[in-house]
Amino acid sequence: MLRKIQKLSTICGLKVLLFCMFLFEGIQISVGVAQEQVANVLDNKKISDEEILKNVQKMEKVITDGLEKIKIPGAALSISRGDKVLYCKAFGKTAMPGYSSKDVDIKTLFSVSSVSKNITAVLVGALVDAGKISFNDKVRKYYPEFFMCNEELSNEFTVQDLISHSSGLKHFSADTLLRAGYDNNKILGALRHLKQKPGEYRKYYGYQNVVYGIIGIVLERATGERYEDLVQKYIFEPMGMENSSAIRLDAEASKWGYFKYLLSRFSHDKKRQGFLKATVNLITKTLKHKSKMVVDIHTRHMDDILRLEHGDFYHKFPATSGVSLSAEDFAKWLAMLANEGTYNGKQIVSRATFAKLTSDIVTIKGIKDDDVTFVKSRFPREDMHYGMGFFNSKYADNGQNARKVFFHMGGIRGSTAFFTVSPGDDIAVGVSCNLGGVATTRFCEYAVNAVLDIIFGFSHIDWVQQDIDATQYFRSKNKQFIDNMVLRNPMPMDYREKYIGTYTSELYGDISISERNNELWISDGIKEAKLRNINGDVFAFPSMDISYSPFEGDEYIFFYRDAYNNISSCEASCFNENKTLFTKK
Repeated sequence: MLRKIQKLSTICGLKVLLFCMFLFEGIQISVGVAQEQVANVLDNKKISDEEILKNVQKMEKVITDGLEKIKIPGAALSISRGDKVLYCKAFGKTAMPGYSSKDVDIKTLFSVSSVSKNITAVLVGALVDAGKISFNDKVRKYYPEFFMCNEELSNEFTVQDLISHSSGLKHFSADTLLRAGYDNNKILGALRHLKQKPGEYRKYYGYQNVVYGIIGIVLERATGERYEDLVQKYIFEPMGMENSSAIRLDAEASKWGYFKYLLSRFSHDKKRQGFLKATVNLITKTLKHKSKMVVDIHTRHMDDILRLEHGDFYHKFPATSGVSLSAEDFAKWLAMLANEGTYNGKQIVSRATFAKLTSDIVTIKGIKDDDVTFVKSRFPREDMHYGMGFFNSKYADNGQNARKVFFHMGGIRGSTAFFTVSPGDDIAVGVSCNLGGVATTRFCEYAVNAVLDIIFGFSHIDWVQQDIDATQYFRSKNKQFIDNMVLRNPMPMDYREKYIGTYTSELYGDISISERNNELWISDGIKEAKLRNINGDVFAFPSMDISYSPFEGDEYIFFYRDAYNNISSCEASCFNENKTLFTKK
């Protein structure tokens, strides 16, 4: 029993590492370049706009190489300098070959996934400036039913805690419920079962999606306005970001889709506006809606690129992953960040509040030398922090010519994005693409690194090849784990009927194992997948069949036996919050 738990812990550890690859932690092939202690930021000569633009062809080649070698359908590159857009361009197609697709352009919408956290943080800052909310406000002031871990923490938790990843929880707490497709009430209810890591509250960084997304609920309660309306009012409209969205991309793509979106929020609008006005607005807004060109989203299963259907996955908690930007509007956003909160003469957030957002609030500790995001030859192992919606660090060439930077990544279910701002150079670079998902690609962040290397004259790294090599490395590690497990102790599976039944846990509720056409199937009541025996009481099933944000490969389920050799419980790698054990009913 203990040995099986250790095996599951190992494979779940691999899965967690893979899931963290886009958003923060995980392991990475070393780039093979030793790093010395990162030097202090140098008083580098200012790089002129002309020096940047003369290298545009090299920058574009980074993008086109990624599209060709990694099989990315479409991508966008945005570069800003101070308060102005310096360059923006889109590359490739809205969809993979075999589907109806068009050439992307600078007005095509790409989901920026967790870069939405950065936009949300600036929105919070704008509302602080407007006196609508305070960073130190308790969450329960606006959301009294909020409960996480225990009563003491729930009472203490603040707005700043929500958007600084300072909860003291392990990385990605409750994400397994989000990826499984459970409804928001189920996910939020599960927060009471989470456990803090001792001594880490408000000290150390633990990346969150669900917890961060709660800020959307708080903002709606504090203002009486929906999250997407607040983003439109305080961000998109004053900045002239006409090709941006905080609603589903398929809703932006057609009048019919937009009508369905308005209909879904009709009850909310009716309460605020009255039935007649809400009805008139529904009709007039639908007629006035200008359909936007949007990208399809894609993931990869081994060497195949798979198109995904747009759904509400991003918008369960839109404050954490619900924003989409065109290349043109991404560049405007970057220009505002490079100009400390002001764009085109309009103050989006005050300088004082912007400084608070980009300050060092929690420390990121334990960065490994082979970390996938913070590559050793460019980022220090120490002096890494998170503010509110911003990572803060230095970007250097093997410890030389270091620049202070702030940045954010995004990568989940079919899309990825990344940006970096070097405030000392007034330079900001962002890349987005319509290929993503857990452990699928780090292309956007690596492409930003490649562009910065070109601009700063840093030593060459083939970042596209780094991405390809990392993917192959993790595939081999996963295969090696399974091969070793089978070779060490090969065992046959038991009769199928022994595994059939309903298994339950306090956190997730019920999962079921059933038989169909002489095959075993697992179901969580939302999706199902066919089991494939790996060895003895260990089975595998495709991640993409059970998860709305799948891994490239398989998930695993381990069945355990009681003292009478009967199957009595199980653990599954995709339902492994707090190492959950499901007991057979």
